[in-house]
Amino acid sequence: MKGILVLCLSCILFSTFAQENSEQKRTLEFSGFLDFYYGFDFNRPAESKRFPFLYNHTRHDQFALNLGLLSATYRSIGFRANLALQRGTYVADNYSLEPKALRWIHQANIGLALNPKQNLWLDVGIMPSHIGFESAVSTENLTLSRSLVAENSPYFETGAKLGWSASEKWDLALFYLIGWQRIKGIEGKNKPSFGTQAIFRPSEKASINWSTFLGTNDGIELNRMLYFSNFYGNFKLGSRWKLISGFDLGWRTQEASPTAQWWGFSAIASYSWSENLSSAFRWEHYADQEGVIAQAFFGTGLQTSGYSINVDRKMGKWGMIRLESRWLISPKESFLRSGDSVSDNFFLLGSFAVQID
Repeated sequence: MKGILVLCLSCILFSTFAQENSEQKRTLEFSGFLDFYYGFDFNRPAESKRFPFLYNHTRHDQFALNLGLLSATYRSIGFRANLALQRGTYVADNYSLEPKALRWIHQANIGLALNPKQNLWLDVGIMPSHIGFESAVSTENLTLSRSLVAENSPYFETGAKLGWSASEKWDLALFYLIGWQRIKGIEGKNKPSFGTQAIFRPSEKASINWSTFLGTNDGIELNRMLYFSNFYGNFKLGSRWKLISGFDLGWRTQEASPTAQWWGFSAIASYSWSENLSSAFRWEHYADQEGVIAQAFFGTGLQTSGYSINVDRKMGKWGMIRLESRWLISPKESFLRSGDSVSDNFFLLGSFAVQID
């Protein structure tokens, strides 16, 4: 973590020196985002947080703020910086292991172009994850709730990214990270983690992404390693249909212990009825029987399939109203209904999101 901070300061100083006597276009932009929601779980959980393996829109039978963001972005020739502060139930659930002061940070990173063409960048700090096709900002996703594979892979990461836009069709990146979805580093002497990303765009209507993670999220004394692969495709089919499908596969190795594996997939089809009205259907499955990443209510591993359908209504460029129903089904009794274990769960979500630019 100290090395990353030193690298951040070095980039700032280098950029300031390089721009000191030059006339360059500089932009500073501010934006805000608010995502209010209401959820009703027909299993009627005793606690307000509905699931131990979901981190967005998790409260039952109450109005709440899932995510509130205040963001600032600075750009000049060869330099960029992002700072975003956050609050909401997403923060309370997904950042619970971070120190309270760090839970406010959604993004805090700077980037420096390493060549005159500005297609080779070094970014350092707290950044959005390079894994998956769903972000923490709900309006950027085809569905209101996040897929199981998205909820149980990193939303953010801390470290350094070396990104290269090789051509109009290819983007490549290498990552040096402090762990699996962490802001505060692992205490004591530990091994670093690494990641890769390759994005291929065969046409304007298609992109294919392959991201990997190699590293650990535990102290060095446990001698654990995580190996993870995320692959997905994003396609526009005509003027009205969109399709995203992804597959995750991971392993955890540990000395003197058998290898544990988890995997999952999600497929989402979206149809635009008009410029402001659309719907999406999702089919998904997630299997982590050893509970490496996700756990069910009883501290056991999670294995479940799911279906959801949503209707979205845009309100110009500033707002969106969304309604969604979702059904999760497990081969085991992985859910709770009025204190009893059951094999399925059905819930409804409604959201009103506002974007301020």
